Order: sequence, then C-alpha cells, then structure tokens
Amino acid sequence: MSSLALLVILTLYLALLFFVAHWAEKKANTSRWTNNPYVYALSLAVYCSAWTYYGSIGLAAKSGLTYLTTYLGPVIVIPAWMVILRKIVRISRVNKISSIADFISLRYGNSRFLGALVAMICLFAILPYIALQLKAISETFHVVTRTSASSHFLNDTNTYVAFALALFASYYGTRYVDASEKRRGIVTAVAMESAFKLFFFLLIGIYVTFFVFDGFDDIYARASKLPDFVQKNRLGNANESINWFMLCVLSMFAIFLLPRQFQMGVIENHRENHIKTATWLFPLYLLLMNLFVFPIAWGGNIIFNGSSANADTYSLLIPQLMGNTVITVLVFLGGFSAAISMIVVSSIGLSTMLSNNILIPYGFLDTFKSADPEKNQKRIVNIRKIGIFSLIIASYFIYRVVVLDYNLVSIGMVSFAVIAQLGPAFFGAIVWRRGSRRGATAGIIVGFLVCVYTLLIPYASGAAHYADGFLKNGPWGIALLKPFQLFGLDYLDPVPHALFWSLFANVFAYMWVSVMYRGNYRERNYAEMFVDIDKYINMHENAFIWKGTAYTSDIQKVLKRFLGEDRTRRALSIFHTKYGLDKNQDLADARLIKFAENLLTGHIGSASARILISSVVKEEKITLAEVLKILEESQENITLNKKLTETSDELKQITAELKGANEQLIRKDKQKDELSLIHI
Repeated sequence: MSSLALLVILTLYLALLFFVAHWAEKKANTSRWTNNPYVYALSLAVYCSAWTYYGSIGLAAKSGLTYLTTYLGPVIVIPAWMVILRKIVRISRVNKISSIADFISLRYGNSRFLGALVAMICLFAILPYIALQLKAISETFHVVTRTSASSHFLNDTNTYVAFALALFASYYGTRYVDASEKRRGIVTAVAMESAFKLFFFLLIGIYVTFFVFDGFDDIYARASKLPDFVQKNRLGNANESINWFMLCVLSMFAIFLLPRQFQMGVIENHRENHIKTATWLFPLYLLLMNLFVFPIAWGGNIIFNGSSANADTYSLLIPQLMGNTVITVLVFLGGFSAAISMIVVSSIGLSTMLSNNILIPYGFLDTFKSADPEKNQKRIVNIRKIGIFSLIIASYFIYRVVVLDYNLVSIGMVSFAVIAQLGPAFFGAIVWRRGSRRGATAGIIVGFLVCVYTLLIPYASGAAHYADGFLKNGPWGIALLKPFQLFGLDYLDPVPHALFWSLFANVFAYMWVSVMYRGNYRERNYAEMFVDIDKYINMHENAFIWKGTAYTSDIQKVLKRFLGEDRTRRALSIFHTKYGLDKNQDLADARLIKFAENLLTGHIGSASARILISSVVKEEKITLAEVLKILEESQENITLNKKLTETSDELKQITAELKGANEQLIRKDKQKDELSLIHI
C-alpha cells in the first residue's frame, strides 16, 4: 500500500477518534454508552499497548513462553486487585486525588518533595515508554508501505502523528480544571480502541491459524521440526522458573503503578460496582489477546525461518506475504490503536503530575495567590495543555534519538522496573500505619539508584550483552559489583536481577527508616484514614486531626481564588448542611480545613492545597498520643452515630408497619359495618 493511502486511512481513523470523544463528552450524563461497567473494563485494556500487540509476538518467537509473564501477573493478582482497587478508589474519591503522585504525597503528610519525587520517577519511566509506542507506529508504517525510515523529521510520518495526538490529548484531557473529574470522552475513546485492537488481533490470529496454516495442529507439527522448538516450549530449570516469577511480580506491580492504569482504574472510575465487572472482563480480555500469540509467533518462525525478518512485525509480514492488503491494514490499525491509547492516557496522567506536583508547588503558587478565579483556572488548564503537548513532543524526540536501537520488549521492561520502585511506598500507604515520609522517600531513592546501576547504565551504554570490562569484571575489577551479577547473583536475567536488588534495597530502606524515624502527627493521621478508609468513608472530615485558629472568611477567600464565588458558596452550603453547622460561624474547625484542602487538591494537588490553607491559618503542634486519642474518640462517635441511624431507620420501619396495620384494621371495620347493614 502507498504511504499516501495509508496516511488517508490514519487521518480518517483519528477523525473517528475525535468524533467519539466529542460525542461521549456531550452525552456524558445521559447516555448508557458512556457510563457502564463494560466501557470501564475495556478502558483498563490500555494496559495492552504496542508492546503487547507486537512485542509479545516477537518475544514469543525468540524466547518462547516467557511472553506470558506480562499477562500472568495481572491475572494472578486479580482476586486481591478487586479488594485493593476498591480501597484505592474510595481513598482517591473522598480526597479528590488526581494522580498516583498525589496519592503517595497525601498519605505521607502532603509532602511536596515526595510528590515531586514520584512525579519525576514516573516521567523518567514513562517518557521512553511513550517513545516506544511511536517507534512501533513508525516501524509498522514502513512495513505496511514497504518504505524506509527517513532521517529527516519532516519526512517522518510519526512527526505528524505525534502532533495530532498531542492536540487531541491536550484538548480532551484538560476539559476540567479539577483533574479528579471524569473524562468521559477519553474513557469512551480508549474503550473503543480496546475493542478495535482485540478484534483485529483475533482477526490476524484466525487468519494465520486457519487460512495460512491448517489449524493449531498443523502449526505445531511444522514448528516441532525447528531446532529450538523444545527449548522454547518448556519452563526450564529452577533458575529460569525464578526468572519467570520475578517477571510476573514485575507485571503485578505494573497493573497498579503505571500512571495510565491508575488514571483509568482509579481516577476515571465512575462507580465502585464497575470494578466487579472489570474483575472478570479484564482477565478475559487478556486471555483473548494471548490466544493466538503463539500460533502467530511460530507461524512466523516457520515462514521466515533463516531470514532477517523482525519477529515483532510477524502479524503484518505474514498477511503481506500472502498478498492480503486488507488484513495487513486492519492489523496495522489495531497496533495503531494500542499505541495511541497508551500515549494519550499516559500523557494526561503525567501532565497532571507535572503541573500539580512540580510546576505549581515550586513555581506558580505565589502567582495564583494574587490572581482572580478566572485567571487561575485558565492558567491551570493552560499549564496542563502545554504539559500534555510538550510530553508527547519530548517523547517523539526521545524516539528519534535514543529508542531506535532497542526492541519493544527491552524498553517496556526497563520502564516497568523503574515504575516498580513506587511499589513499597504505594502499598505500604494502605496497609502499614508506621510507614513514614522519610521512609517512603528513602526507599524510592535507594531503589531507583540500584535500578540505575544494575539496569539503566548498562542499557544506556548499549552494553546489555556484556560487551565491556565494566559488565564483565565490575567497577575497578570488583567482581561482586558487576551490574548484571551483583553480589554474586548470577542466575537471573538483567531485568529480574535489577528488580530483585532494587526492590530489596527499596523495602529495606522504607521499613528501616520508617521504624527508626517516626512520622509526624499529620502522617499518622493520614495513615489511619488510608488504612481504615471504610470506617471514615462517609464522614472522613471527622477523622482529620487539626488544632489551631482559623477563620471561615479566610478559607473562603482562598477557595474563591480557584473555585469562583458561586461554586465556593455551593460547596460550603453542602458542607454546613452535612454536619448541621451554622453558616455564619466565624471560627473554622478541623472538618472545614479538611474539606477546603480536598476542594483545592483536585485543582492544584495535595501539597499545594496544604500550603495555601496553611498560609491563612495558625496551626498548633499535636502529639502522636493526642492524634490516636482523638481518632479513637472520633471512631466511637462515628460508630455511635451509625448505630443511632440504624435504630432510627428500624423505628421508622416499625412505625410504617404499625401505620399500615392500623389502616388495614380500619378498612376491615368498615367492611364489617357494611356487611352488618346488608344483613339488616
């Protein structure tokens, strides 16, 4: 197919994407197509990027069953995922959290530095991953059109694709000032793309298995004659099994920690009961995506045996070789869908972190303090628009300069390993009360540095195959410090090896520092709220501990600068009604402080919200003992109120039943009187 014809098809596809997103935004509150569990579950399939679509086939063709680890991890963790995800969704909803950086930052006392650190880790890990998607689009475009890549960026198709995606994401990803608001247009568009890429992948699988070959048995019989067939179809010895296990652990972390998964699974969750559907539909989706990976991979190995064909592109090369242009183009569109959905969602999540955790708290916060609401809202939206656009363009240049020398799988694995460093602080936030800001910071930094030494430096130098003395002998000839065999651990592959040592160092630093240096009262306060979110879900402001002097008028002024006068008035009215408070009271209590911080968090992030509120109130220090005592009393009050509410409901029900019974007796008496009259 000619390049021009394929560009026209891509343009029409992007136009369809724009139309679906626009329609979904317009019908966000009225259409069942935009608010249902199936759309939510399909949006989670953004996990299956170009790496999945193309790279899995390439990995299966080269390494055999190892490709399954990317999918086994999420499937294995699904039972726990349902419980953990529901908890994370509840925490995020009541606290107006808009990113994984805000989630971790808020748990550890609204730490500005920790939020910025998490954002930087995500940027470092995901930007090359976005570049990977652009690499996949570029390579497959040239495969379909039978052209060569151009060294000049103006002749590169990806230049225009990246520009179009940057415009699309920056427009539909920043429709709301509050980053915690649901983006129905993006979610619906991603769900549609997930359906498309699954359909096209199944199409090529059926075509290769039953039209190019004569079924699974035929492929197996022919593949069994290849010299490496037996080796690639077994799990191997104990060492290889450990590699398998570590790679499964890596994908388990990814399903929770990847910014795009947190965005789709947590931020865009419209209703908690949608998670129930996702727990069976998402694994089913992964199963169907893997159904034909091996047949396509072995079919490609059979057909292209002895050639230099790129295994990542077998799904395109096979129908192309058979002269089936239609299927070739459809498969390309499936891979294109997989790539752009990841690019769009990841850039939205990264932009939110970039603005809320780096740019605003460290650069624009003072400017916001003196500006009017309209200017502040425009500035926030523009910062995120520019952020999304810049991130995609930056990824394009990374693709042009750095990523070209590596395959899809290697880049994806490195990104997974880096993002896994958020795991101990993230999961510790919801299960371990003792976890502290210092511990989380130390764990992330130490784990990341170990990951850099054991994986990133060797990969960055292009020496992943032990090409120089540094890898063979270690620095200064110290064998125990060899990056790929640290402290003599020589039976793990590079990525599992880096994951093991980085997580070991990360967990040790997190736990040791947290035990040695206790967090302040605010960290312990949020620890209780995060770990026991089910207890405080309805009255979470009651669990917030604060002591000092604050005036309602001062807090109102801060809120008005970001929310505007009308929205501030409505929000405070709801708050006063909820707790039965006097609207005209001068002094603000802890509940109003927490409520105000939550309102600001969605706009500017948790750390900046705390800074702004702290600037207009006078806070007093509270001991940990006081925090625990107040929380205990608060929990007793919540429990008592719950019991009183239940008792009240029971009394209402009994009253209604008695009323009904009384009315029935009256009716029977009337009927009795009427019968008596008839007899007379």
